[in-house]
Amino acid sequence: MKLLKLTFLYALLLFCQVANAQLSLGNYAIESVNIVDVEQGEILYNYTIIITDGKISSLLPSSEYVANDTLHAIRMKGKYVIPGLIDTHVHLATNPTEEIRANAEKTLHEMLLSGVTSVRDMAGDTRALSSLSRDALVGDIVSPDIYYSALMAGTVFFSDPRTIASAQGGESGKMPYMREIADDTDLTLAVAEARGTGAKGIKLYANLTESEIDGIGTEAARQGIKVWAHAALPPTKPSAVIGAGVVSVSHSPMLVHEKYPEKKDLPKSWLEQDLSKDNTAFWDKEYKKLGVENLYEEMKQNGVILDATVSVYKHFVAGNQQQHWKYEMCKRITEAAHKAGVTISAGSDTDQATFVQEEMKLLVNECGFAPMEAIKAATVYAAQAIAMEKSEGTLEEGKKANLVILNGNPIENINNIDQVVLVIKSGKLYTGKGA
Repeated sequence: MKLLKLTFLYALLLFCQVANAQLSLGNYAIESVNIVDVEQGEILYNYTIIITDGKISSLLPSSEYVANDTLHAIRMKGKYVIPGLIDTHVHLATNPTEEIRANAEKTLHEMLLSGVTSVRDMAGDTRALSSLSRDALVGDIVSPDIYYSALMAGTVFFSDPRTIASAQGGESGKMPYMREIADDTDLTLAVAEARGTGAKGIKLYANLTESEIDGIGTEAARQGIKVWAHAALPPTKPSAVIGAGVVSVSHSPMLVHEKYPEKKDLPKSWLEQDLSKDNTAFWDKEYKKLGVENLYEEMKQNGVILDATVSVYKHFVAGNQQQHWKYEMCKRITEAAHKAGVTISAGSDTDQATFVQEEMKLLVNECGFAPMEAIKAATVYAAQAIAMEKSEGTLEEGKKANLVILNGNPIENINNIDQVVLVIKSGKLYTGKGA
């Protein structure tokens, strides 16, 4: 078997892009690339990655690699390789009637070509999600792998129109993937039914008491399913959520509810800021008044990951005078938590209006992260958040061949994350969106 020439490979990849297909080469070597090592926080220059049966079988300096005719060769001299990106907060099927399958597939296709190889869906209709997840896993659609959640919340929440839309054909709050929790709920059965939907984790949303949260956490641990949660579950404060055995908590601004338990408790001045003025000094002062540093320590002690979701506040509430405080506090809490040593994962939560790359840029440009730290948030730490760290999130022998090849160095400039030449998911190759 002759080694493939790069020009021929590009021709095949362009065909794959146009034909909406994927290229499977079997076993191959990506030669002479620079690996962004997210574990050690450094770049390994001029390495070769060997991929066998959809997994990484070897990473070695190119000087030690001997080309042979049993492997196809993809020559990518001077390019940069990062692990496949993971978005820890998406919503693909809140209302499957409106978010029709064709639209979901189109969006997922775009996500994969941008470099996103896995996503965590944080509550929706698992009947639709399980189908999408299956087809993504086996390659029937061009898509990141999809790990989804079942939702549990207090009874009052299930009048929310989103839950009604997700439960079409059934009753909101009574579905195995969307369950209302009360004092008399059989948690053993509720957790078992959640597992039966194929969910990777259980998301705790709102209106849960501390005892209910503890009960769900205990039963979920017994049955071997992870628990994810909003950072506050009114009336329950963040400190109680953080200490309840959850893997991750979502939405940085919700940590303000440790001091202000209810929305009505928020200072009126937060809701009345003139958005045409520079209010940086005001928000810096208000953040210091919060006194939430103890929460960062609790998160570290309990190994809880913060799914910050800066993007959603930037895009959906930042221009709203009544809601603007969320974006200002989100930036400051995320930066402070990061500096305190809290593990941050990158989740967008913009209903796919933006992808995780936007979250990474905001972490760098608004929250004080170095580019390497933002890449970690969307790879190694994101994999931990979705409990997939054994198979993805880093470039290691034996892990899935999920990786992204970039034209530019993302450590020098985070915007180079968009210069995608090639995306590899489980060993299959796709022309990158930025090629």
